[in-house]
Amino acid sequence: MDDKWHKEALGKRIRAARESLKLSQKDLYDKTKIKDSMISDFERGIREPNTANLAKIAHALNTTMDRLYFGDETIDFIEGTPDHGMKIVNCFSELYFENIISGRTYELEVGREYILLVKRPDAIKRLLAALDDFRNKRYTYSDPDLYLEQLKKSAAADINGL
Repeated sequence: MDDKWHKEALGKRIRAARESLKLSQKDLYDKTKIKDSMISDFERGIREPNTANLAKIAHALNTTMDRLYFGDETIDFIEGTPDHGMKIVNCFSELYFENIISGRTYELEVGREYILLVKRPDAIKRLLAALDDFRNKRYTYSDPDLYLEQLKKSAAADINGL
Protein backbone atom coordinates (compact mmCIF):
# COMPACT_ATOMS: atom_id res chain seq x y z
CA MET A 1 0.00 0.00 0.00
CA ASP A 2 1.28 3.47 -0.88
CA ASP A 3 2.38 5.07 2.41
CA LYS A 4 1.51 8.63 1.35
CA TRP A 5 -1.94 7.57 0.15
CA HIS A 6 -2.48 5.60 3.37
CA LYS A 7 -1.55 8.56 5.60
CA GLU A 8 -3.83 10.87 3.63
CA ALA A 9 -6.73 8.39 3.78
CA LEU A 10 -6.24 7.88 7.51
CA GLY A 11 -6.12 11.64 8.02
CA LYS A 12 -9.36 12.14 6.08
CA ARG A 13 -11.09 9.51 8.20
CA ILE A 14 -9.87 11.12 11.44
CA ARG A 15 -11.05 14.55 10.27
CA ALA A 16 -14.42 13.19 9.11
CA ALA A 17 -14.99 11.42 12.43
CA ARG A 18 -14.01 14.55 14.39
CA GLU A 19 -16.20 16.82 12.27
CA SER A 20 -19.15 14.44 12.48
CA LEU A 21 -19.07 15.01 16.25
CA LYS A 22 -18.70 18.77 15.67
CA LEU A 23 -15.38 18.82 17.51
CA SER A 24 -12.55 21.21 16.80
CA GLN A 25 -8.94 20.10 16.83
CA LYS A 26 -8.68 21.88 20.18
CA ASP A 27 -11.61 19.82 21.49
CA LEU A 28 -9.84 16.67 20.35
CA TYR A 29 -6.68 17.83 22.11
CA ASP A 30 -8.69 18.33 25.32
CA LYS A 31 -9.95 14.73 25.09
CA THR A 32 -6.65 13.11 24.06
CA LYS A 33 -3.87 15.45 25.25
CA ILE A 34 -2.33 15.08 21.79
CA LYS A 35 -1.08 18.48 20.59
CA ASP A 36 -3.47 20.10 18.15
CA SER A 37 -0.54 20.68 15.77
CA MET A 38 0.04 16.89 15.71
CA ILE A 39 -3.67 16.31 15.17
CA SER A 40 -3.47 18.75 12.25
CA ASP A 41 -0.49 16.83 10.82
CA PHE A 42 -2.40 13.55 11.17
CA GLU A 43 -5.48 14.97 9.45
CA ARG A 44 -3.43 16.42 6.57
CA GLY A 45 -1.61 13.12 6.06
CA ILE A 46 1.78 14.55 6.98
CA ARG A 47 2.27 12.19 9.91
CA GLU A 48 0.73 8.91 10.94
CA PRO A 49 -0.27 8.50 14.59
CA ASN A 50 1.41 5.72 16.53
CA THR A 51 -0.80 3.01 17.99
CA ALA A 52 -1.19 4.72 21.37
CA ASN A 53 -2.26 8.01 19.79
CA LEU A 54 -4.59 6.30 17.35
CA ALA A 55 -6.22 4.48 20.29
CA LYS A 56 -6.71 7.79 22.13
CA ILE A 57 -8.18 9.42 19.04
CA ALA A 58 -10.51 6.49 18.35
CA HIS A 59 -11.74 6.50 21.95
CA ALA A 60 -12.31 10.27 21.90
CA LEU A 61 -14.22 9.99 18.61
CA ASN A 62 -16.38 7.05 19.75
CA THR A 63 -15.08 4.77 17.02
CA THR A 64 -12.57 1.98 16.61
CA MET A 65 -8.95 2.03 15.55
CA ASP A 66 -9.87 -0.34 12.72
CA ARG A 67 -12.52 2.04 11.39
CA LEU A 68 -10.05 4.93 11.43
CA TYR A 69 -7.22 2.87 10.01
CA PHE A 70 -9.10 0.91 7.35
CA GLY A 71 -12.29 2.90 6.86
CA ASP A 72 -15.75 1.55 6.44
CA GLU A 73 -15.03 -1.47 4.28
CA THR A 74 -18.65 -2.05 3.35
CA ILE A 75 -19.07 1.45 1.94
CA ASP A 76 -15.68 1.27 0.21
CA PHE A 77 -16.63 -2.11 -1.20
CA ILE A 78 -19.89 -0.80 -2.63
CA GLU A 79 -18.78 2.67 -3.72
CA GLY A 80 -15.11 2.05 -4.43
CA THR A 81 -15.61 1.20 -8.09
CA PRO A 82 -16.44 3.46 -11.02
CA ASP A 83 -18.43 0.65 -12.69
CA HIS A 84 -22.14 1.31 -12.11
CA GLY A 85 -23.11 -2.34 -12.61
CA MET A 86 -20.45 -3.53 -10.14
CA LYS A 87 -21.73 -1.05 -7.53
CA ILE A 88 -25.17 -2.61 -7.84
CA VAL A 89 -23.73 -6.14 -7.73
CA ASN A 90 -21.65 -5.31 -4.65
CA CYS A 91 -24.67 -3.79 -2.91
CA PHE A 92 -26.94 -6.76 -3.62
CA SER A 93 -24.15 -9.21 -2.74
CA GLU A 94 -23.66 -7.50 0.61
CA LEU A 95 -27.41 -7.64 1.31
CA TYR A 96 -27.50 -11.28 0.26
CA PHE A 97 -24.55 -12.43 2.38
CA GLU A 98 -25.94 -10.54 5.38
CA ASN A 99 -29.16 -12.59 4.95
CA ILE A 100 -31.25 -9.48 4.32
CA ILE A 101 -32.42 -10.76 0.94
CA SER A 102 -32.45 -14.19 -0.68
CA GLY A 103 -32.14 -15.66 -4.13
CA ARG A 104 -35.87 -16.18 -4.19
CA THR A 105 -36.63 -12.49 -3.73
CA TYR A 106 -38.59 -10.87 -6.54
CA GLU A 107 -39.79 -7.94 -4.53
CA LEU A 108 -37.61 -6.96 -1.61
CA GLU A 109 -39.58 -6.86 1.61
CA VAL A 110 -38.38 -4.28 4.10
CA GLY A 111 -40.55 -4.50 7.18
CA ARG A 112 -44.00 -4.34 5.63
CA GLU A 113 -42.83 -2.31 2.65
CA TYR A 114 -41.68 -3.69 -0.67
CA ILE A 115 -39.02 -2.42 -2.99
CA LEU A 116 -39.99 -3.02 -6.57
CA LEU A 117 -37.01 -3.57 -8.84
CA VAL A 118 -37.75 -1.33 -11.82
CA LYS A 119 -34.40 -1.24 -13.62
CA ARG A 120 -32.84 -4.48 -14.77
CA PRO A 121 -35.04 -6.71 -12.55
CA ASP A 122 -34.22 -9.82 -14.60
CA ALA A 123 -30.47 -9.24 -14.27
CA ILE A 124 -30.84 -8.72 -10.50
CA LYS A 125 -32.99 -11.86 -10.20
CA ARG A 126 -30.30 -13.81 -12.07
CA LEU A 127 -27.65 -12.37 -9.72
CA LEU A 128 -29.62 -13.40 -6.64
CA ALA A 129 -30.26 -16.88 -8.03
CA ALA A 130 -26.54 -17.24 -8.84
CA LEU A 131 -25.60 -16.10 -5.32
CA ASP A 132 -28.04 -18.62 -3.88
CA ASP A 133 -26.51 -21.37 -6.01
CA PHE A 134 -23.01 -20.24 -5.05
CA ARG A 135 -23.85 -20.33 -1.34
CA ASN A 136 -25.19 -23.88 -1.65
CA LYS A 137 -22.22 -25.14 -3.68
CA ARG A 138 -19.42 -22.91 -2.34
CA TYR A 139 -17.26 -25.76 -1.10
CA THR A 140 -17.43 -27.64 -4.39
CA TYR A 141 -15.38 -24.97 -6.20
CA SER A 142 -11.60 -25.30 -6.21
CA ASP A 143 -11.29 -21.52 -5.69
CA PRO A 144 -14.61 -20.17 -4.36
CA ASP A 145 -13.35 -16.58 -4.06
CA LEU A 146 -12.23 -16.52 -7.69
CA TYR A 147 -15.52 -18.07 -8.79
CA LEU A 148 -17.49 -15.45 -6.83
CA GLU A 149 -15.42 -12.64 -8.33
CA GLN A 150 -16.13 -13.95 -11.84
CA LEU A 151 -19.82 -14.40 -11.02
CA LYS A 152 -20.01 -10.77 -9.86
CA LYS A 153 -18.17 -9.47 -12.95
CA SER A 154 -20.56 -11.36 -15.18
CA ALA A 155 -23.57 -10.02 -13.27
CA ALA A 156 -22.20 -6.46 -13.49
CA ALA A 157 -21.85 -6.80 -17.26
CA ASP A 158 -25.45 -8.12 -17.37
CA ILE A 159 -26.70 -5.16 -15.31
CA ASN A 160 -24.71 -2.71 -17.45
CA GLY A 161 -26.45 -4.24 -20.47
CA LEU A 162 -23.21 -5.48 -22.05
